[in-house]
Amino acid sequence: MRPESRIYINTNARGDTFIAKNRQILKSLIKCLEFCGRRGLALRGHRDDDKIQDNTQDYNIGNYKELVKFRAEAGDSVLDDHLKQCAKNASYTSKTSQNELLACIKRFIQQTIVDEVKAQPLGPHFGYQCDEVSDASNWEQLGIVIRYLRDGSPVEKLLEFVQAEETTDSALCGLIVKALTDAGLDIQFGRAQTMDGAGNMSGKNLGCAAQFTRLSPRTVYHYCASHNLNLVLCKCCNVPEIQLMLDSLKQLGIFFKYSPKRSRCLEKAVDEINSNRDVQNKITKQKFKVFCETRWCEKITTLGSFSTMYEPIISCLEEISSNVGRTWDKKAVIDAKGLLTKITDSTFIVSFQTVHNFFGYVTGLSRKLQGSTLDIVEGYKMIDTVKALVKSTRDDETEFDNVFEKATAMAEVADIGGIKAPRRCGRQTQRSNVPADNVQVYYRRAVFLPFLDSMIQQFEIRFGERAVSVVRALALIPNNIHQTTDEAIDDIINYYEVDMPFPDSFRQEFRLWKELWRVQNEKPTTLTSTLTDPRMNRAVTVDALMFDKEASVTTDTQTSCSQESLTDYSQSSCQKEESIYYLNKFLELNRSKPVSCLPTKRWTDYSSKSKNMYVNQIQLITDSVIEFVFPFDTDEVKTSLSLDVPSNR
Repeated sequence: MRPESRIYINTNARGDTFIAKNRQILKSLIKCLEFCGRRGLALRGHRDDDKIQDNTQDYNIGNYKELVKFRAEAGDSVLDDHLKQCAKNASYTSKTSQNELLACIKRFIQQTIVDEVKAQPLGPHFGYQCDEVSDASNWEQLGIVIRYLRDGSPVEKLLEFVQAEETTDSALCGLIVKALTDAGLDIQFGRAQTMDGAGNMSGKNLGCAAQFTRLSPRTVYHYCASHNLNLVLCKCCNVPEIQLMLDSLKQLGIFFKYSPKRSRCLEKAVDEINSNRDVQNKITKQKFKVFCETRWCEKITTLGSFSTMYEPIISCLEEISSNVGRTWDKKAVIDAKGLLTKITDSTFIVSFQTVHNFFGYVTGLSRKLQGSTLDIVEGYKMIDTVKALVKSTRDDETEFDNVFEKATAMAEVADIGGIKAPRRCGRQTQRSNVPADNVQVYYRRAVFLPFLDSMIQQFEIRFGERAVSVVRALALIPNNIHQTTDEAIDDIINYYEVDMPFPDSFRQEFRLWKELWRVQNEKPTTLTSTLTDPRMNRAVTVDALMFDKEASVTTDTQTSCSQESLTDYSQSSCQKEESIYYLNKFLELNRSKPVSCLPTKRWTDYSSKSKNMYVNQIQLITDSVIEFVFPFDTDEVKTSLSLDVPSNR
């Protein structure tokens, strides 16, 4: 009897064909799901309980089903046959199947992220960042982002959104611990956490960060630096004149946003002014946007738009307030007159130019603090630079001269006859009443200096001292290593002793590290550049250089990252090509994945638990190899596969 005609062989062949066909169908469905997910498209339509091939429905069946239908019609014959022939309860396009496929994709992405964290050569250290946000159904969603190192550079990945039924400190801490643990991460390897400054998050004793630190003592809490910068800008704008100016700009944005007719009028004013200008001086913007409520860098963009569109905005408001031909309603005319009076006031103009001038210093800083590649050391350096520059401006009168010059030019555009001081009397409680010899001195004392002093004060309060962890990181960067003191070395040893392979020899290794960079002309200035510098390989044993906080923090959910020690990699004496050869033969017979080499760490770098597990695994493999593979003397094989295990281990 021919082997291919046997029943069980034919049955297996049909089963393999059936499985391959089902996998092809599932692959097509997943591709459609992935397409919608990557582009943020909603999956479901008005109804989701009809067959895709039913052409009688007159309502939207959703993006996902329409895409599946389009794919089948475009030439996917396997998917087309499936949709035509499958049972009603076996199409795998229902909302339940969609949710199951989405859950599978979620688990795959999470596992990929966790594998990258665990694949870090210096250990599965990570930092996490979290923040709450309300979704469309008004449920609190806790977003958790993981930050770790890949190829020496920091990366940030969204791990999960967790629905928070409660927003108390204990409940949020429990959700974070559960999410990290379920994903396969050990919270003991956490090295940093970043949250906002809400009481349930940053409370000293009972906050979410404090409770997590008690569970994982090495996970240091860092307040979001970009959020801190936002608070600096927000608080310094509490000067009454500045606050009124910003409120007027907010009302102006609302005035144009919710009326297409007013927006068209503004666009017409822009076109009329552009018709009398050169190509280089034309206004490129057509719309004036409302102030962003959360991101101050977007408010800076709005300030720039107002400065550019100041002339057409005045022209538009004048047209509406004059109401020639009575084409505008009464409310629009009243609002336009009020806004026109506000934005052509001298105090408004000087306040605007003051804020616009100083916000220019923090624009780049605000944007960089929201990125994912800026480490915490470089971030604090940039903050110190801006803070020092703002302080130096306090005594520099030329800065306000530039501001007043711009304000005068703006007053000429508004045609108000120059900048004028408001009326003053002997006693005033609702506005500034400072003594001054002229208009420029008045506005310098009434607007410029109070705003500047408030900004300096807020910088000192919120960024007065670096975090202790930042000082530690600064001490080990090659560009700063010559400034390291004995007290800093003691602090490093006390804090990082758990992470050091050889804490007793750290002082000697630090001297070698310092000597290595003493003779170098170009030295790295940041943590990232230090770790990616090719000269790192020339260090003898740089076991104690720490990634204290490879950090960049933002208002959404940015955090500090991992803290690790750098060590030299030397192959262990237990690596034997012959052992690898025989070991791979055994693994191949047992349908296991071959290995390229034995572990490359030094034997003394392993913990006692890891050593015992490693020896036990190798012993089991060795016995199996001897029993099933090798035909020659077992003593020779054991000698070939032996490990040089210290007797005290």
